[in-house]
Amino acid sequence: MKKMSITRQCLAIIILALCILFAISYPGNATSITLKQDAIVTDNALKLGDIFDGLPHSADKVLGVSPRPGKDMVLNARTLLRIALALDLPWKPASAADYVTVHRAATLVDRDTIERALKEELTREGLSGDLRITIPAEKSEIILPASEPARMEIASFNLHRNDNWFEAQVVAPSRDNPVYRTKISGTYERLVNVPVLRDAIRGGTIIGQRDIDVIQIPERHLSSDIILSAENLIGTTPRRTLTAGNPIKAHDIESPKIVERGEYVTVKFSQGPLQLTTRAKALENGAKGDTIRVVNMSSNKTLEAVVTASQEVTLRTF
Repeated sequence: MKKMSITRQCLAIIILALCILFAISYPGNATSITLKQDAIVTDNALKLGDIFDGLPHSADKVLGVSPRPGKDMVLNARTLLRIALALDLPWKPASAADYVTVHRAATLVDRDTIERALKEELTREGLSGDLRITIPAEKSEIILPASEPARMEIASFNLHRNDNWFEAQVVAPSRDNPVYRTKISGTYERLVNVPVLRDAIRGGTIIGQRDIDVIQIPERHLSSDIILSAENLIGTTPRRTLTAGNPIKAHDIESPKIVERGEYVTVKFSQGPLQLTTRAKALENGAKGDTIRVVNMSSNKTLEAVVTASQEVTLRTF
């Protein structure tokens, strides 16, 4: 008798399993109920009508708690079949691969909005200029229910100037309606505009306005010899090839040589009404304003002269 009872029990289990398999494999054609492959819900309750279309009844039947705002929930074929059987719905999964993704609609306050509010607070604390702030990745967005506006406010703010550090109490969407509260700690640094080259330029090439771009770098990366004004670059030439996009230091550039060693130049001298010119040969390269040595072609005397223009110098002494 005991063996027969076990056999009947096993047989019942097998029959039940076959029935479920048959229900999955052969859904039948009598029902118009279909799945919503991507179900979007807006409140805390997940209802039958959120996951099925064409229901004959019970569309408002609450099945449970919906996902948190901005999150997803996946209901597989087994779970969906259990729901249908429990509520006596004429629906069967077409295959074991059937599923529904339930997405909770939400309002997103993004990183830009959060950082803009924090920067405004830093400005109110007396920090001027362009600022870059760094906050933890997990604090870079705020997720609110879909019914709320994408807004936030700073409830309180503490600034630690010595460490370039701040701490803010944030509420969203507002102080009057604080659906969401959090604490955001971060750091800040001042940014400085610095002229750089758009493309690499070789030594001897004159830098013009079109060759210059502007980037921002942290103030802490500045050194005393970095050039901060584009006007100080225009008309100069690199001492060696300079790459694009990098800050330029004063010793990286020089005035272009407008007098070449060995070429003939016009030598000018003026004193009161007296104005004289002669020809000479340059013994050195020279940029505008440089003092170089030249050899007078008629007297063969070496003189010192200031470069004033291309192939032109003016005597310092007569």
